[in-house]
Amino acid sequence: MREVVSSSDHRPDGQTLTVSISPLFSTPVLEWLFWLVLAGMVYALTDNFDEPIAEYQFGASGWPRVLCAALAFGATAQLLYKLTRRRAEREKPADPSSGQESKPAHSGLTLGAKLQRAGVFLVPFLYLYVMPEIGFYVATPFFILAILLLLEVRSIKALISVTAVVHGLVLLIFTRFFYVALPVGRVEGFYDLNNWIIAFVRTGM
Repeated sequence: MREVVSSSDHRPDGQTLTVSISPLFSTPVLEWLFWLVLAGMVYALTDNFDEPIAEYQFGASGWPRVLCAALAFGATAQLLYKLTRRRAEREKPADPSSGQESKPAHSGLTLGAKLQRAGVFLVPFLYLYVMPEIGFYVATPFFILAILLLLEVRSIKALISVTAVVHGLVLLIFTRFFYVALPVGRVEGFYDLNNWIIAFVRTGM
Protein backbone atom coordinates (compact mmCIF):
# COMPACT_ATOMS: atom_id res chain seq x y z
CA MET A 1 0.00 0.00 0.00
CA ARG A 2 1.49 3.33 -1.04
CA GLU A 3 1.70 6.14 1.42
CA VAL A 4 0.20 9.40 0.19
CA VAL A 5 0.51 12.68 2.06
CA SER A 6 -2.26 15.12 1.25
CA SER A 7 -2.58 18.84 1.81
CA SER A 8 -5.68 20.96 1.35
CA ASP A 9 -6.12 24.55 0.19
CA HIS A 10 -9.31 26.57 -0.16
CA ARG A 11 -10.05 28.02 -3.58
CA PRO A 12 -11.84 31.38 -4.01
CA ASP A 13 -15.07 29.62 -5.07
CA GLY A 14 -15.22 27.85 -1.70
CA GLN A 15 -14.13 24.45 -2.98
CA THR A 16 -11.22 22.60 -1.45
CA LEU A 17 -8.23 21.72 -3.57
CA THR A 18 -6.38 18.61 -2.38
CA VAL A 19 -2.80 17.96 -3.46
CA SER A 20 -1.31 14.51 -2.97
CA ILE A 21 2.41 14.12 -2.47
CA SER A 22 4.00 10.86 -3.49
CA PRO A 23 6.21 9.04 -0.94
CA LEU A 24 9.08 9.61 -3.38
CA PHE A 25 9.23 13.21 -2.19
CA SER A 26 8.78 12.52 1.52
CA THR A 27 11.59 13.44 3.91
CA PRO A 28 12.67 9.86 4.84
CA VAL A 29 13.04 8.90 1.19
CA LEU A 30 15.03 12.05 0.38
CA GLU A 31 17.33 11.35 3.34
CA TRP A 32 17.76 7.77 2.14
CA LEU A 33 18.67 8.98 -1.36
CA PHE A 34 21.17 11.43 0.13
CA TRP A 35 22.99 8.72 2.09
CA LEU A 36 23.03 6.42 -0.94
CA VAL A 37 24.55 9.17 -3.07
CA LEU A 38 27.11 9.91 -0.36
CA ALA A 39 28.04 6.23 -0.05
CA GLY A 40 28.37 6.03 -3.83
CA MET A 41 30.63 9.09 -3.94
CA VAL A 42 32.90 7.72 -1.21
CA TYR A 43 32.98 4.33 -2.91
CA ALA A 44 34.08 5.99 -6.16
CA LEU A 45 36.89 7.80 -4.31
CA THR A 46 38.32 4.48 -3.11
CA ASP A 47 39.63 3.87 -6.63
CA ASN A 48 42.23 6.57 -5.93
CA PHE A 49 44.02 4.40 -3.35
CA ASP A 50 43.08 0.91 -4.49
CA GLU A 51 46.45 -0.78 -4.15
CA PRO A 52 47.38 -4.36 -3.16
CA ILE A 53 48.56 -4.99 0.39
CA ALA A 54 50.77 -7.90 1.38
CA GLU A 55 48.85 -10.61 3.27
CA TYR A 56 45.54 -8.76 2.79
CA GLN A 57 43.67 -9.93 -0.29
CA PHE A 58 41.09 -7.10 -0.36
CA GLY A 59 43.67 -4.34 -0.83
CA ALA A 60 43.75 -0.81 0.56
CA SER A 61 40.18 -0.08 -0.55
CA GLY A 62 38.65 -3.18 1.07
CA TRP A 63 37.56 -1.78 4.41
CA PRO A 64 36.44 1.64 3.11
CA ARG A 65 34.20 -0.15 0.63
CA VAL A 66 32.78 -2.31 3.40
CA LEU A 67 31.95 0.88 5.32
CA CYS A 68 30.22 2.29 2.23
CA ALA A 69 28.11 -0.85 1.98
CA ALA A 70 27.33 -0.61 5.71
CA LEU A 71 26.28 3.02 5.25
CA ALA A 72 23.91 2.09 2.44
CA PHE A 73 22.51 -0.82 4.47
CA GLY A 74 22.02 1.40 7.54
CA ALA A 75 20.29 4.09 5.50
CA THR A 76 17.92 1.51 4.03
CA ALA A 77 17.13 0.10 7.48
CA GLN A 78 16.47 3.62 8.76
CA LEU A 79 14.14 4.31 5.83
CA LEU A 80 12.11 1.17 6.51
CA TYR A 81 11.91 2.00 10.21
CA LYS A 82 10.72 5.58 9.61
CA LEU A 83 8.13 4.54 7.04
CA THR A 84 6.83 1.80 9.33
CA ARG A 85 6.63 4.18 12.29
CA ARG A 86 4.88 6.84 10.20
CA ARG A 87 2.29 4.33 9.00
CA ALA A 88 1.69 3.13 12.57
CA GLU A 89 1.22 6.70 13.80
CA ARG A 90 -1.14 7.50 10.94
CA GLU A 91 -3.28 4.42 11.57
CA LYS A 92 -3.36 4.88 15.35
CA PRO A 93 -6.94 5.81 16.35
CA ALA A 94 -7.55 9.04 18.20
CA ASP A 95 -8.41 8.85 21.90
CA PRO A 96 -12.08 9.92 22.16
CA SER A 97 -11.75 10.68 25.87
CA SER A 98 -9.22 13.43 25.19
CA GLY A 99 -11.71 15.45 23.16
CA GLN A 100 -8.98 16.34 20.65
CA GLU A 101 -8.42 15.20 17.13
CA SER A 102 -5.20 13.40 16.32
CA LYS A 103 -2.50 15.72 15.01
CA PRO A 104 -0.29 14.95 12.00
CA ALA A 105 2.79 12.98 12.91
CA HIS A 106 5.10 15.47 11.21
CA SER A 107 4.55 19.18 11.83
CA GLY A 108 6.48 22.05 10.27
CA LEU A 109 10.14 22.36 11.20
CA THR A 110 11.51 25.45 12.87
CA LEU A 111 14.30 27.47 11.26
CA GLY A 112 16.83 26.03 13.72
CA ALA A 113 15.75 22.48 12.91
CA LYS A 114 16.02 23.17 9.19
CA LEU A 115 19.52 24.60 9.58
CA GLN A 116 20.50 21.63 11.72
CA ARG A 117 19.25 19.17 9.10
CA ALA A 118 20.99 21.12 6.33
CA GLY A 119 24.21 20.99 8.36
CA VAL A 120 23.97 17.22 8.71
CA PHE A 121 23.65 16.97 4.93
CA LEU A 122 26.37 19.50 4.03
CA VAL A 123 29.10 18.70 6.57
CA PRO A 124 29.95 15.29 4.98
CA PHE A 125 30.36 16.98 1.59
CA LEU A 126 32.59 19.64 3.14
CA TYR A 127 34.60 16.88 4.80
CA LEU A 128 35.06 15.06 1.48
CA TYR A 129 36.14 18.32 -0.16
CA VAL A 130 38.63 19.33 2.54
CA MET A 131 40.08 15.89 3.31
CA PRO A 132 42.24 15.55 0.15
CA GLU A 133 43.80 18.94 0.94
CA ILE A 134 44.60 18.61 4.66
CA GLY A 135 44.55 14.82 4.96
CA PHE A 136 42.31 12.21 6.51
CA TYR A 137 44.11 12.09 9.84
CA VAL A 138 43.74 15.83 10.51
CA ALA A 139 40.29 16.37 9.01
CA THR A 140 38.51 13.43 10.65
CA PRO A 141 38.56 14.68 14.30
CA PHE A 142 37.01 17.99 13.20
CA PHE A 143 34.39 16.12 11.19
CA ILE A 144 33.45 14.01 14.22
CA LEU A 145 33.23 17.14 16.40
CA ALA A 146 31.03 18.90 13.85
CA ILE A 147 28.62 15.95 13.67
CA LEU A 148 28.42 15.75 17.47
CA LEU A 149 27.67 19.47 17.71
CA LEU A 150 24.97 19.13 15.06
CA LEU A 151 23.50 16.30 17.13
CA GLU A 152 23.31 18.79 20.03
CA VAL A 153 26.06 17.27 22.14
CA ARG A 154 27.23 20.15 24.35
CA SER A 155 29.26 18.43 27.06
CA ILE A 156 32.96 19.21 26.62
CA LYS A 157 33.85 15.89 28.21
CA ALA A 158 31.57 13.98 25.84
CA LEU A 159 32.84 15.86 22.79
CA ILE A 160 36.48 15.16 23.61
CA SER A 161 36.01 11.55 24.74
CA VAL A 162 33.78 10.46 21.84
CA THR A 163 36.05 12.12 19.28
CA ALA A 164 39.16 10.56 20.84
CA VAL A 165 37.64 7.07 21.02
CA VAL A 166 36.20 7.07 17.48
CA HIS A 167 39.31 8.57 15.92
CA GLY A 168 41.55 6.24 17.93
CA LEU A 169 39.62 3.17 16.78
CA VAL A 170 39.79 4.31 13.17
CA LEU A 171 43.55 4.81 13.46
CA LEU A 172 44.06 1.41 15.06
CA ILE A 173 41.90 -0.50 12.59
CA PHE A 174 42.85 1.15 9.30
CA THR A 175 46.36 2.45 9.96
CA ARG A 176 47.96 0.01 12.39
CA PHE A 177 46.18 -3.29 11.75
CA PHE A 178 45.37 -3.13 8.02
CA TYR A 179 47.80 -0.47 6.73
CA VAL A 180 45.11 1.20 4.64
CA ALA A 181 46.50 4.03 2.50
CA LEU A 182 44.33 7.03 3.35
CA PRO A 183 44.81 10.59 2.00
CA VAL A 184 47.65 12.50 3.69
CA GLY A 185 46.89 15.89 2.16
CA ARG A 186 48.47 18.17 -0.40
CA VAL A 187 49.29 21.21 1.78
CA GLU A 188 52.89 20.91 2.97
CA GLY A 189 52.35 21.42 6.71
CA PHE A 190 49.33 19.12 6.85
CA TYR A 191 51.13 16.56 4.70
CA ASP A 192 53.97 16.37 7.23
CA LEU A 193 51.54 16.22 10.16
CA ASN A 194 49.55 13.37 8.61
CA ASN A 195 52.69 11.37 7.96
CA TRP A 196 53.84 11.96 11.54
CA ILE A 197 50.49 10.62 12.82
CA ILE A 198 50.85 7.54 10.62
CA ALA A 199 54.38 6.87 11.86
CA PHE A 200 53.32 7.37 15.47
CA VAL A 201 50.32 5.05 15.20
CA ARG A 202 52.26 2.29 13.47
CA THR A 203 55.31 2.37 15.71
CA GLY A 204 54.65 4.17 18.98
CA MET A 205 50.95 4.00 19.77
